[in-house]
Amino acid sequence: MTAAKTSTTRSLSPVRRFVKLVDEYYDQSFHRFPIAGSVAGRHEFDHALGRADPATWERQAGLVEKTLAAVEDLPPQDFEASRMLDRRAFLAHLRQERLELVELTRWRNDPQLHLFAAAEAIHDMVVRHSEDLSPVAEAILSRLRKIPRFLDQAAECIHRPVPLWKQLTVSAAPAVGGMFKSLAGPLAAVTGKSPAMLAGVTRRAEQAAQDYARVVNRARPAAEGSFALGAERFTALMRERLGLALSPREAVAFARREAERLAEALREEARRFHPRNSPAEILDQAARQWKPRGKDLLEAYTRMTQRMRERFEKADWLTFPQGDRLLVKPVPEFMRDQFPTAAYSSPGPLDPDQTGIFWVNDLSAAATTERQRAGEVAQHFGLELTCAHEAYPGHHLQYIHQNRHPSLARKMAHHAIYYEGWTLWCEQMTADLPRRRADNPHLRLIQLHDALWRAWRIVIDVGLQTGELTFEGACRVLQREVGFTAARARGDVNWYTSHPTVPMSYLLGKMEVLRLKHDRVDRGGMTLREFNDWILSFGAIPWRWIEQSGL
Repeated sequence: MTAAKTSTTRSLSPVRRFVKLVDEYYDQSFHRFPIAGSVAGRHEFDHALGRADPATWERQAGLVEKTLAAVEDLPPQDFEASRMLDRRAFLAHLRQERLELVELTRWRNDPQLHLFAAAEAIHDMVVRHSEDLSPVAEAILSRLRKIPRFLDQAAECIHRPVPLWKQLTVSAAPAVGGMFKSLAGPLAAVTGKSPAMLAGVTRRAEQAAQDYARVVNRARPAAEGSFALGAERFTALMRERLGLALSPREAVAFARREAERLAEALREEARRFHPRNSPAEILDQAARQWKPRGKDLLEAYTRMTQRMRERFEKADWLTFPQGDRLLVKPVPEFMRDQFPTAAYSSPGPLDPDQTGIFWVNDLSAAATTERQRAGEVAQHFGLELTCAHEAYPGHHLQYIHQNRHPSLARKMAHHAIYYEGWTLWCEQMTADLPRRRADNPHLRLIQLHDALWRAWRIVIDVGLQTGELTFEGACRVLQREVGFTAARARGDVNWYTSHPTVPMSYLLGKMEVLRLKHDRVDRGGMTLREFNDWILSFGAIPWRWIEQSGL
């Protein structure tokens, strides 16, 4: 920075300097990591992949350190309440990134980071244009050509990987490579380019994923359980991500008491259906007997999504923004193995096209026997709650509100305690809707069962990150307390290890919403509509910050 530019910057007010720092940070980050820029909605980056070598990560770490120091030097008393929330959100982001890049150097010990970045570079554009790849075909092809170099550079970063993450990277590489290879046909259909040439490009991308996995597999691993942050770092991360001044032990004490309460409520609700059968047995039987309304699951989800919107509008429990757009779409056949039963893709916060996509993965369509088909259909039992969680009034509605916020710092905020707490609150509101039992009499049972699962997630999150629980011990908790199969428990705990504080965010977030509702609605006189509109206006930041802002 030149002396003249430095002088000009210093002459700005603290708030204007802050806004400039936010703009410069994201602009530089997007140029360094164009995949992130593209996902955020900056489509000038769609053809780029960026670099993944150690020097690139070290430069990003330098940007974080420099920006963090500059923001902390701005006098906080010069920020009014709304701007103070912007400041807190941005500082939290920088402190989390500093932990990841500088203290933990996750870009060295988590090989999943690079493989999944390469996958996301392609996957995000493919899923958003699954019906017609032609608008993004050249961008996809450009990135596919660059993947071998990108993953070669990423291999230079790997040093003492966490054993579990090393294993997961090696096992995920064939699916990532398979996704690359599967695009040759779809790209040929819309570009008119030589199928042989496209097959060569996709085959080289597939080979790059395999070569990267071999490098990772040969790397000397760190100690078992080295994903754990330790109690001190985990406590600091809870403060930045959750906005809560809880110790890990306090979080566990809360979770165990809540698990006791939910287990009793679950047993009481189960007795409505059978005097002796367990909730799991009742739900399993109900799921096997359930038949979706409509000719297939996609139609069932489409109808239920619209019905959820209509029912919440009729209840007048929140305001629906004008002009929002949500598509309910089937997962493309060549990507069915890479999606859960249902998922939501939010529009980028900076994307002019604010279309959300609610994906339905109907694996029953590929079943070869009636028993297999029935088993896959049963996985979608309780789709009312799924639609409320992912679409209306859940993630889709929340992101549409957030992406319209005037502050860039708030558009980019991504605190799970907010957006997952909001969706669990949406699930409870769905169970509370008038006449809901006429649709699915088991809805409350499903909602309580899922809440119990989220309570034990808190115990596991803390235990894994403080070293008090091993990976296998965490799996046993889910099997014993929630009834998960061994395979489902392992799948859940796999992502817990690399996303500390996110698993605990669901139920803690919902309890924060209920606490605020008790204060503002039950005692304060707000209507439920006023309350929901109020909390949706802030963006995905911790609930305590909203409360403390006085806004």
